[in-house]
Amino acid sequence: MNKMVCLPVRPNGGFTLLELMIALGLASLVFGMIVAFFMTLSRLSVAQNAAAEAQHSARAGVEYVIHDLCMAGLDPYQTAGAGIEEISPTGSKLRFTADRCDQPINSSGCDKPSPDGDLNDQSEEVTYQYDSERRSLRRCFYESDPNRETCVNLIDRVAPNPDGTPLFTFWDNENDPVTENLHRERIRSVVFTLTIEEPAGLRKTTARTYSSRVRLRNIGL
Repeated sequence: MNKMVCLPVRPNGGFTLLELMIALGLASLVFGMIVAFFMTLSRLSVAQNAAAEAQHSARAGVEYVIHDLCMAGLDPYQTAGAGIEEISPTGSKLRFTADRCDQPINSSGCDKPSPDGDLNDQSEEVTYQYDSERRSLRRCFYESDPNRETCVNLIDRVAPNPDGTPLFTFWDNENDPVTENLHRERIRSVVFTLTIEEPAGLRKTTARTYSSRVRLRNIGL
C-alpha cells in the first residue's frame, strides 16, 4: 500500500506578510546602495570637471598675460620711453608701456608689432589689476588718462593665491625682489601666479594655481 504525504498549501499560493516585508527591505537596501553609488560617481565627475576647468583657465590666463608682458618696454627707436610705469607693493597691479602699434586708439589695433616712435596708439599702455570685489583680473588701456581709459574683466573667478603669494612678483638682475614703485626701473623679470576657483557642486569649490616667469627682454637693454 502506498502512503501519501500531504504538504501544507499557502492560501492562494501567495507570500506571507513577513516575507513581503523582508523582500521590500532588501529591495530598498539595494536601491539605496545604487542611488548612493551614482550620487558619489556624479559628485566625483563634477569635481573632476571643475578641477580640469580651473586648471585650464589658470593656465590660459597666465600664458595670455605672460605673452603680453613680453612686449613691455618695447622701444626700438629709443624715442618712446616705454617701460614699467607702475607697480603696487602688494603685487596686485602692474602697468607698462610698449611702442608696438601705429594705429590710433579705438581702432582694430595691430596684428603684429608696428612701432612708430611714440606711445599714443592702440594698446600701448596696459594695466593689469586685481579687482577683489569682482574677483577678477582687469585689463585696462590708458588707465593713467581718464579720457582714454577702457577696461575689461579679463579673467573671472580669481581667488587669492596659496600662502599669500602675490599675483605679480618683480625681480631684478640679482634675483632680488622689487616691491617699491620708486625702484621699478630695476625690474628685469616678473612672476605671474594665478589661482582660479570653480564651483564643484553642493556649494563646494575647487581651485587650481598656475605660475610662470617672464624675462622682460626689452627692458635694461
